[in-house]
Amino acid sequence: MIHFNGIENYLCGKTKFGVVPSRVDIDLTNVCNQNCFYCNSADFRGKYTVGGSTECYIDLIDKLSAWDNNTGSIREIVFTGGGEPTVHKDYHKVIEHCIDKNFTVQMITNGSKLHKLVDSLPEKKIKKIKWIGVDIDSAIPETYEAIRRSLTKRSLFNGVKESVKNATKRGFTIDIKSLLMAKNTSDVELQALFKFVKDTGANKLHIRPFCDYENNNVFEVTPQMQEKIENFSEEFNVPYTLNLARSEPRRYSRCHQMFLYPIFASNGDLYVCCEGRGRRKFVLGNWMKNDVRDLWFSQKHKEIYENTDVSLCPPCTPNKWNNKIQDLIDNNV
Repeated sequence: MIHFNGIENYLCGKTKFGVVPSRVDIDLTNVCNQNCFYCNSADFRGKYTVGGSTECYIDLIDKLSAWDNNTGSIREIVFTGGGEPTVHKDYHKVIEHCIDKNFTVQMITNGSKLHKLVDSLPEKKIKKIKWIGVDIDSAIPETYEAIRRSLTKRSLFNGVKESVKNATKRGFTIDIKSLLMAKNTSDVELQALFKFVKDTGANKLHIRPFCDYENNNVFEVTPQMQEKIENFSEEFNVPYTLNLARSEPRRYSRCHQMFLYPIFASNGDLYVCCEGRGRRKFVLGNWMKNDVRDLWFSQKHKEIYENTDVSLCPPCTPNKWNNKIQDLIDNNV
């Protein structure tokens, strides 16, 4: 959960001290065993096909656990982005170290190697894994492969389904995730998604429209489609969330989310933009060589914030947060 109350005082110049981020995002690797056609990290992955060392991540987590002051502290670590986090050979050990340092953990994954965490994590620590989102995009194997394109001899689909079943049996909170697009929004496709959630014992279905970065538009989820989704939810008794935040009109001229959470890429880049991997203008420094606590809220951080023209940015995940922060700023002036 992102906490941003108080950031408006810093952005309005009413305090010299920014609020310590409540969350950070960590990329364990840029390596992936799928090649999803829509991946916005594909170019970055091509240039930096790397995974950070286990020691680097343990050291980073130790520093993050000590990053607190009277403005707050980090509560949550999210493993996502860059590549597939479970490809990292020690991802389960890094996650357990986060738990030992009293962080709650979230992870976004394709679920292909989820068994390593499921089989190794002690039962008493499972509840510290707040949420695992498993991206499948389609519950029909042929469509799944057309979208996600497994880089393995066999499709990852069946293994993912079994891994999700085993994880839910052990008590992990798993959401099934899908981007909505023309390929997967027929009645048959939507019904299959809800059935997949039911069959695996997952918590719910998390869906949002696909964003076409090349053409800078978001897939339209029509009222008729929303009605079908609601009907399938009732049919299978499976809850869902439909995230339309990217479609909200922008009410801000600067990207305030740049002060909400750092993004630690596996090549050492520290980003202030959650969707800017590979774009040097969003790099604050190298987290493997420098302490993030010295880089965050630095002069360079302010310059990136002030010099970024959000009108050139595609619809993004933090759009809703930016609007809310803008409302707080407008009421604070």
